[in-house]
Amino acid sequence: MALTLYDISIVPFIKNLKTLSKLLEKGQAHFEDESKIINAKLVDDMGDLIFQVQRVSDSAKGLAVRVGGAENVALPDNETDFAGLYKRINSTIEILESLPSTCTDGKEDLEVVLKLPNGDLKFTAKDYVLNFATPNFYFHVVTAYDILRKEGVPLGKFDFLGRR
Repeated sequence: MALTLYDISIVPFIKNLKTLSKLLEKGQAHFEDESKIINAKLVDDMGDLIFQVQRVSDSAKGLAVRVGGAENVALPDNETDFAGLYKRINSTIEILESLPSTCTDGKEDLEVVLKLPNGDLKFTAKDYVLNFATPNFYFHVVTAYDILRKEGVPLGKFDFLGRR
């Protein structure tokens, strides 16, 4: 059986959202005062930990909506603590898990349009999954991991890979 867009996007997105939640749990356990980590950034002009988790969620949900046909459920950016981040991650996982494995079948050439302030970006669904949604998703997962590491949370590669 050939790989599908579902296999290379929805399945690993679910796994990595669960891994991100575990990374956050380790970060939360490392600090008595979560405000010390929740608003941490790698550098001043990048988004903080909250922002990174929100963008991971948005990337996954956007793919589910644009390619998988999921309902576009509002997930407002109103998280201020770990509890809110866990809730958002779980809501995103629920959206992805609600999709049947056939939801992307035959959609490789479907036009996907991202409306951005500077103009529209147009993709085929295959190109969107491979060259926008997936790299964007992992960029923000890695940045969240890097923020946690920078702040002294004892994490390693196997934590990132979801093996611990």
